[in-house]
Formats: sequence, C-alpha cells, structure tokens
Amino acid sequence: MDRITEIAIVHHNGENVTGHYSTLINPERSISPFISGLTGITNEMVKDAPKFYEVAREIIEWTEGRIFVAHNAHFDYRFIKEEFSSLGYTYTRHLLDTVKLSRLAFPGYKSYSLSNLVQQMNIPIKNRHRALGDAMATAYLFTMIMESGSFTGSSNNFLSMNIRASSLPKSISIDTILNLPEEHGVYYFRNEQNTLIYVGKSKNIKTRIARHFSDYTTKSEKIRQSTYSIDYEITGNELAALIKESIEIRKLNPIYNKAQRNNSFPYAVIADFNAEIPVLKVVKTQGENIEPNIIKFFSHIKLAEHFILQKANEITEKIRVANPSFLMEYYTDKRKDKYLIEMEMDYLDEYKNLFQDIVNNCKLWFDEDMMIVTKGRNIHEKCLFLIENGHFYGYGYFDIDQPICNIDDALGIVQRLPFHPELDMLIHTYIKKNSKDISIIKLNRGYE
Repeated sequence: MDRITEIAIVHHNGENVTGHYSTLINPERSISPFISGLTGITNEMVKDAPKFYEVAREIIEWTEGRIFVAHNAHFDYRFIKEEFSSLGYTYTRHLLDTVKLSRLAFPGYKSYSLSNLVQQMNIPIKNRHRALGDAMATAYLFTMIMESGSFTGSSNNFLSMNIRASSLPKSISIDTILNLPEEHGVYYFRNEQNTLIYVGKSKNIKTRIARHFSDYTTKSEKIRQSTYSIDYEITGNELAALIKESIEIRKLNPIYNKAQRNNSFPYAVIADFNAEIPVLKVVKTQGENIEPNIIKFFSHIKLAEHFILQKANEITEKIRVANPSFLMEYYTDKRKDKYLIEMEMDYLDEYKNLFQDIVNNCKLWFDEDMMIVTKGRNIHEKCLFLIENGHFYGYGYFDIDQPICNIDDALGIVQRLPFHPELDMLIHTYIKKNSKDISIIKLNRGYE
C-alpha cells in the first residue's frame, strides 16, 4: 500500500484560515509511478525529508482538540490513522467531510469532486494534487460552506449538516439536535425499551451529541443504531459535569460505558512519614474508612507494588546524577506491615526533598478543608464543591446572594456523595489545569 509522501494542515476558525503547516514525508519506500505522476513528488524530493515518526508529535499538536475536515475525509483519515497505528498510537479525531457538506450547501452540481468544485466555484488553487494546495482549496471551500446560510444558529451547527448526510437514529430529528443546549452538562442515550445505553459529558452538549452521530467508529455506530431518545442535565461548569458523569456511570451501568465502570480499588499506596526515612506503602481500602495520606488507588496489589518500586527508582536515578555511587535498597514485609529503605544517611535530606516532590505531584488528599466555587447553571447561582477531612464530600448550587461563611453553611448546600477514588482524582486534576476558572476558599476564612 502507498504511504504518505506529503502532509499539510490548515487551521480554520469557522470563518477563515488562521495558520498552516506542511512538509514532505519520506515514505521509506519507493513512490509508485502513479503517485509521482499525479502529485509531481519524486523519490529524489523525499530522500532527505523527515520520516513520519519524526513529525508525528507536530501532527498531534496541530490537530489536538480540532475537527478533521477534508474532501473525502475518510480517505485521508484512514492514511493518517494507519501511520500512527504503525507507531503504536491510536489517533482519533472527529470528522467532517466537505463532499457531504457541499452537496447540502450547494445542490445541483453533477460532480462534487474537488477538481469540479474548484472549477465551477472559481476557488483559487495553487499546486493541485499537492498537500498544501489541496488543503488551502478545501479550506476556501469550507469558508464558502460556512457562509452559505445552509445552517442556522451558532457556528457549531455546521456539524448538523454532516449529520443530515449520514444516518440519524430513526426517532431523532435534526431539530432535536439543533434544539439541544450549548452548555456544560451530562447527556443520556436510551434505547426503545427505555434502557440507558450511554452517559457522556461535554462543555457543549449540542456539539458533543452531534459528533456522536457524525463519527464512524464501531462504538459510535452501535450507539447510533441503538439510540431512541436523548436526555440531558445542565451542570453549568465542567467540574460538575465530570463528577456527575462519573457517578452516573457507576450507579446506572450504561451498556456502552463499560470501560468507565471500575468500582473496585481494593489497594492504595500511601505516604508514611513516621519512620526516619519516609516511604510509600501499600494498604487495603475498606469502604469509606480511607487512609489519610493516599497517593494512588489500584485494582491489584502487584500494580501498587510496581508503582512504589518505580518511584523509588526515580529517586535513586535523580540522586545518582550528582552521586554515581549512590545505592538505595527497598524492602517489603507485608506480614509485619514493614516497608523499609536502606541508604547512606548523608543523602537523607536530598531523599526527603525528592520524596516530598513525588507526594505533592501524586497525592489524592487535600491538606485543608476547603470550598471550591465556580459557575452555576445560570447567572443567578454558583456551584460549590466541598472538601472535608482530606477528601471530596459533595457539591451543590447556591444563590449568588446567599452568604457562605463556614462549613455549616456549606453542609447546608451540598449533597454528600459516597466516597470513590475517581472523584478525588477528578478534583485534583481539574484544580491543576483550571485554576483561573475557580475560587478556592479555605474554611477558616469567610467567602466574599
């Protein structure tokens, strides 16, 4: 099979081109005469070009969080996916096909090939059949599609044009999709027997559901064929959507959320600071009686032990950079609950600093009781997440004029949720990535 010899990526914001990237690719095999004749790219031209794996990271970064738009999109997408697959990486992007969109926006043409549309619609193009030339022409066509008036509402509704050309579930109309909210929330798909088949979350409910019905993955096809009705719940912010989705999947067991239903984490790694040399150790978890200094939860004890040894090795290697002769031995005796380290005490301070870094980067507990406050479901309310005794307690909504000054005020708002490791993990991760979107209020201070 032919391999990629050139790639071009054009960024488009829904109105115009905002940037582009292109490069020849060394396919690591001879280029067929047909491809050379079509594109003008010869073996000599790609001899010193980068191989695909050398530009793979750039391709990921240029397409991260974006929709893959192309003329005959599945053809180009298949080549990209296969190249990444050969590197052991699963490349997944949502697709839009300008062939289908052009038929909807500009009916009446005998042919919707790029060559015919370029000619009939006077689309400027340089270097036809070269990657950047074709990509720029497709971007120009996409701009015309967006300006055609063939869709209504916000720019996200261009997704619906792709849906019309594909197959919506029989009971779901395009108006159903267009009337969905463009807000943070959780959505639910049910089959004709009213059985819940899928729960998802999104920053934009309409766009995410639309993509379910324009994707062509095996899972999307199964969901599309089974869906009879759609429901949703607006959460007002991403963190509440993450928490709600996690709880609903574990509680309701939707058919197509199997990968997200892990309820069993019988082991945890905790930080033990009691010994002269602090260590990580494995403990069993029992219900809501959770050890305070949890680093991470595990489904199997062997995974927990491997994690500990991995972190011990990380510390050893960092100390060895300046001290090549440094040795550290790690011992476990689970019968006596002993987790010991032997090392030269001259390095104790350096070890403790590195140990604390690991704890700070991985820990799943909070050092103080606190409230996390962010946007609510409308302009008149906010959302509060309560952290108590080192762990996530629950969340709720309150009126912006309602004073929240102490933990009793907070407890009157939030609904207590059963402890689950994933909820603490979601809170920690979100705080690190979205500190500008939230207010953190320590509970010994008032909330202003």
